[in-house]
Parts: sequence; structure tokens; C-alpha cells
Amino acid sequence: MTAEAFEGQTEVVVLANTDDADPGLVGAALAARGYRLTMLHRERDAWPEKVRCALLVILGSEWSVYSHAVAAAVDRERTFVAAAVEAHVPVLGICFGAQLLAAALGGEVHRAERDEVGWLDVRPEPSAPAEIEPGPWFQLHRDTFTLPPAARLLATSDVGPQAFSYGSALGVQFHPEVTPGIVARWAEADPQPLANAGLTADGLVADTDAQQDRVAVAASRLVDLVLA
Repeated sequence: MTAEAFEGQTEVVVLANTDDADPGLVGAALAARGYRLTMLHRERDAWPEKVRCALLVILGSEWSVYSHAVAAAVDRERTFVAAAVEAHVPVLGICFGAQLLAAALGGEVHRAERDEVGWLDVRPEPSAPAEIEPGPWFQLHRDTFTLPPAARLLATSDVGPQAFSYGSALGVQFHPEVTPGIVARWAEADPQPLANAGLTADGLVADTDAQQDRVAVAASRLVDLVLA
């Protein structure tokens, strides 16, 4: 893959793991606006030296930003994301993507006091009441992060930051992209976080199905927010 692939202003680059490269509702909102999605896999692709695209989307991952086992791949992605922000490319970081974005901008990622799993509310900051909907939003993570210097906090939970902005970048700890199929796949891949939270895969998939119409609209608004 060469840098020329990213020169068109309708190109959206999606960073993801090879086995979890589904942008779901976020991808659908972008496609509805006429954007073309190009996948860039964390494990295997040759990456361009410069970021040239209309939007960079960083999807979630089972990785931890601080894991020694994936340190080289995380460092490469962190450098790539920092360059995108410096070049004023709009960036949307989701879950692990928000944590990596925070780390790229000078924040710190660490193990949270407790996992956040399921459909949970977030608290928009009084200074940003119209930017982040209180939810509920889907959560599935064990890590959290400190806010980067000069970042603007948009929403929180009892565990940590839930949304922040920095220049052209937006990071959200929750998952605006989820569909029933995505949640079912995650539950099958690692059922333990659901069990620890007293949840079942069938129940969580059903809850996700019930939330689809509302979350599709909310995800679309997030896409508009970061593209603006």
C-alpha cells in the first residue's frame, strides 16, 4: 500500500486487527456520506509514511497499549496516529483506539479499577452537553487512560474518561459502531468479561439489537462531529 492511496478526500483509513476489522455503524454512516473505506491491519500491512485521507478511524482491539507482547506494533501505530493529528487529519479513536490516541498525545494508559461491560450511560461534561449523547453506549474494556495535556474532556464515567477532543481528533472509550453481529463475535471470542459482569451473550446481543435504531443515529452524529 502506498501513500498515493490516501490522497483522495473521500478516502477513510480504518486501523484494525485482522480478525476484527468491522467498522459497523460508523462505517455505514461514512458510506452513506460517500466515503470509501480502506483497511489498514495492525499486524501485517506495509503502512504509508504519511497520512493522506479524509478521516482516520482507529478501531478497538483486545490488545493493551502497555502490553510488551505487542509493543512494536503499538509504537508504530502511535507514531502514525500522532503524525495524523499533527497534519490536522480528522481522527476518530474508539475504545483501544481512544486509549492509543491519548497515549500518542501524551496521556497514559493503565488498567482500570474495574471492567466496563454492557450498555452503560456516560456523563457528558457540562461544557459539552450537546456533543456526546449520554447513551447508553456499548462498553467492553479493561483499561482506561489519563487525559492528554491540552485535550478537552467531553464525557466521563466512574471508571475514567469516556470522550475527549484534541484539535481534529476525537476519542471515545465506548463503541458507537456495534451491531448485533459484532457483539456476538466478541462474546464468542472471549466470554469471560460477560460472565464476570453477570451478562449472557444472548442477552447482550438482544440488547444491542434493541438499541440499533437509536445508536445508528448517535453514531452518525459522532461521525459528523469529527468530520466537522
